[in-house]
Amino acid sequence: MWETCLTYEHAELEDGLFLEEVQANHCTVANWPTLRAQLIAPRPQLVRVRETCFGDSPVIQDAASNGCHTLAPTAGASFVEVPIGKSVTLHAGASCTGDSVTVQTDTSLCETSFGSGANTNDNVRSFQVQDVAAPPSAYRYTCSSEESTCVRNYNSSLGALHRTHPVRVVRVTLAGRTTPALTTIQARVRDMDAFFAVASRNQLRLDLIGSQTVQVTSSDCGTAKDQAVRQVSANAFLTVYVMPGGVCPSSYAGLHRVFLNDNLLRSYIHETGHVLGLGHGNVRDPSSGKDTQYGDASTYMGKFVSENYNLPQLHWLGWTKKEELIQINSAIDSAGFIEVTLRPVGSNAVSTSSLPLGAVWDIPGGKDRLFFTVPKPRLNDTNQIGGGAVFVYRAPKCEGCVDLGLDLGTLQLARFGPRATSEYAASGLVFKPVGFTSSFVQVNGVAVEEFTSVKLRIWR
Repeated sequence: MWETCLTYEHAELEDGLFLEEVQANHCTVANWPTLRAQLIAPRPQLVRVRETCFGDSPVIQDAASNGCHTLAPTAGASFVEVPIGKSVTLHAGASCTGDSVTVQTDTSLCETSFGSGANTNDNVRSFQVQDVAAPPSAYRYTCSSEESTCVRNYNSSLGALHRTHPVRVVRVTLAGRTTPALTTIQARVRDMDAFFAVASRNQLRLDLIGSQTVQVTSSDCGTAKDQAVRQVSANAFLTVYVMPGGVCPSSYAGLHRVFLNDNLLRSYIHETGHVLGLGHGNVRDPSSGKDTQYGDASTYMGKFVSENYNLPQLHWLGWTKKEELIQINSAIDSAGFIEVTLRPVGSNAVSTSSLPLGAVWDIPGGKDRLFFTVPKPRLNDTNQIGGGAVFVYRAPKCEGCVDLGLDLGTLQLARFGPRATSEYAASGLVFKPVGFTSSFVQVNGVAVEEFTSVKLRIWR
């Protein structure tokens, strides 16, 4: 179905609504063209006010734009759904007046109070929507017109992402099925937080604020999810539902929820990546032109064991500094070529090296970019990506992606070793390695080559 329906051309088809439509048996040959058009149409991120304390209850009112929105006098608001990057101030009076409280994530009004201490449930009469603002930092930077080597980040939600986020975990049980213990689920969330601490350089952290076990009675995946959600009234940026074994065929991510069918750390990081705005890591075979879904082992957004997100995704999340990426369009336009020396990404830990992590080419006349990068310093037992190997990705610039609810997916176009002698090509550029620095280190008594830099020549 992936190849027939060409879902890889649109990241928003690879999870979320597409999977829901498939599970509901709506994805048929007869209605696929119409359904596909509906699914890839721009969908503004909406603030939704709901009827009961749970996130799947009927919507009373939604809002796509910033500003003040007044509810009907008889509306009994009990839940507000807040997309990433938005802040919502709930008011007790009409026209955004009176007692108030501000929230930045999905919030049950049954568990929330106004500033005065009065309960918000059924007492919200209006709400103010605005963008989350954050001061500039080394990771939330701007590019001036004079900075020809600066790679602009179009993610407008960095202010909302760069903080410590509350997380709840829900262990879902079903008679006759097995679900991991709550303690092991909690441990996985802490492991995920440890990963984010390093990869994001403490720009994003997780705070486990609550855990519970709920029981469902259905072995149908969709029904079991609905039953679980109705028992959880969670105020959290992320709610992790771990489903009983064999109930759901795959894991799944929603706006602020993930539903996991296993307890593997990579599943937690993959699905949470979707919540953060990441799409899948796919691979194109340069000889056949065939694309392989989830085939990129350099990112947790693929299907293989990995150690990190890939560089285009790290950049989109705002986990790289301005000087760590170099825009090469100006140099190639003026000289016809550029030679750039890159350091490996590895865990993306803070480094004292002055070398950049990647070179970026904005494809002229298009909406995509090429990223040239070195994912790993050395081979290890995680996967078969060699030390010093160069990867070339195509990724969208994603201007306006946050407002439309789209994901930043990537397509690996080329992969070659630091000693390669061949020339490679993609999107009008030709490139090859022309040098490297490395040394041998001892790992478990074995000498392993560790690369500290790879030099590329890139030309048109």
